[in-house]
Amino acid sequence: MNVAETDFLLALIKDEDWLGDAAEAVYRNHRDELWTSQFTLIELLMVAYREERDTERVITNVAALLEVRGDVDTVLTAATYVEDHGFTPFDALHLVESDGDTIVSSDETYESFAPRLDLKTVEDE
Repeated sequence: MNVAETDFLLALIKDEDWLGDAAEAVYRNHRDELWTSQFTLIELLMVAYREERDTERVITNVAALLEVRGDVDTVLTAATYVEDHGFTPFDALHLVESDGDTIVSSDETYESFAPRLDLKTVEDE
């Protein structure tokens, strides 16, 4: 088996990439031997966000290309929060992982999506 890293996957999904031809050749010849991890998906989520790409589409497309070991659903759900509600990737991941628990943060982004303990309103206990 071969572990696909972020630069390989970016070369496959970008319209133009200097590694595109090589990545396509490797994919064509080793498709059934390739896998990646949820951490690569998180890195791709960050890159897509930074490059103002459709994060949900990027994660969905990559997950369809090869086996992903780990929690794909969490990353895909986070990508949806990025696209639909303007979350940053890590805020979206925290929200999804919180699973309804109270988020301790001063960040108002979570306000309509999860219970929040606002650090700005906490007095010394």
